[in-house]
Amino acid sequence: MRLRTTLLLGLLTGCATPASSSKTEAPAAAPAESTPAPAEPAPASGKLELQALSARELAPLPKQKVSAPEGAFTGEVEAAGAPTLQKGEGLFVLSVPLGTGSPLTCFVYAQPVDAGGAIYRLVEMVGQRTQLQRVRTTDIRLIGESPAVYAEAQYLVDMPRGKAAGLAKMMVYVHDPVSLVCTHDEPGYSESFARVTRGLAASLQGPGGTPPASRYFEFNVIRVQGHPVGFEKRVMRDAAGGGRLTEVESSLFFPRSPQQLLVQDTVSSELSDKDGKLVARDYARASNGTPDIQMALKQVRGREYHYEGTHLGKELNGGFTAPADLATEPGTARLVRERFLPGPDPELTLHFYMPSANPVAPVQQVLRKGAAGSRELTVELGSLKATLTLDSQGMTEKVVTPLGGTEMVQERVSARGTP
Repeated sequence: MRLRTTLLLGLLTGCATPASSSKTEAPAAAPAESTPAPAEPAPASGKLELQALSARELAPLPKQKVSAPEGAFTGEVEAAGAPTLQKGEGLFVLSVPLGTGSPLTCFVYAQPVDAGGAIYRLVEMVGQRTQLQRVRTTDIRLIGESPAVYAEAQYLVDMPRGKAAGLAKMMVYVHDPVSLVCTHDEPGYSESFARVTRGLAASLQGPGGTPPASRYFEFNVIRVQGHPVGFEKRVMRDAAGGGRLTEVESSLFFPRSPQQLLVQDTVSSELSDKDGKLVARDYARASNGTPDIQMALKQVRGREYHYEGTHLGKELNGGFTAPADLATEPGTARLVRERFLPGPDPELTLHFYMPSANPVAPVQQVLRKGAAGSRELTVELGSLKATLTLDSQGMTEKVVTPLGGTEMVQERVSARGTP
């Protein structure tokens, strides 16, 4: 489902056509023999023993250099001995001895992976040989300017002396030059796993130089009742003629039950002109690792647009005339900060192309002002209502959305540059 490079090329050439799917299977594409057997789980009946095993941590280990053939990547990792590297189809499998019962296993890719899909497949692998008891994300953070998602699966497994409890820890690092998917299947060492994988991810270097910096970057973490359930990363770049290219990737991990996560990954790219009007947009979404929406929109002339792609298994190809200029993120930020907030109008109606809501026509969004002088707005999109808090540039710092008896809060944790 990872479409960023293809979408970027399509938008920059002004030909936003549906990109071919290049879904990265992580880690199912790894050689079967590379998947380690878990260390012996703890007897489920021995609560004190299980608590002691779960509390185990490692002191910092010596750092070992890692180098893939032909300069595919380099890095370093804490290890109790020499790591081993095995080449697979489109990936490398790195096995790192930690001096515990089970090694750290990492799958290293030369292209980005989808965080939700990778976590979903890891959980599936654990569930194939165990009885899952609890699956959850534990942390979502930035390493450099790339997201890392941590999750764990607690499970029971049949042993000769009865049920035994185990813990599979997981990490996905979504990085354009070199991406990483790591696992460690053994009770305890949770903080050590986070430290070791964080250091490995930060050290990874792929071939080629450092890409040019974007003009704007932001990263948001999504939480429900304080627990991390997703992220959204946004990057804006300069485009020809004073326009902007905005790329957004997001992943959501909603608990469907204690044993199951519902995950969604989305990638979108939009090209706006110098006035902030939409020229082209590409959008792709995968649910539980399976692509279900892939749409491309291109401006024909004025407010006339052509769309093409697939939506929930249905092929779509057609056009529409928008009732107003189609809005974009940089255009909306400028409009809100320069005209709407300082102006007298109590509300602002915008029209966006949002394939997840309607793949064949624009959708209407209404912004309403809060208290005088406040940067807090309410937004309505159909039946969906939320509260926005904006910064001085007109960009959203926080979104609070009612969710049943609780709230989903998306909050910006890092930003730089000017949209």
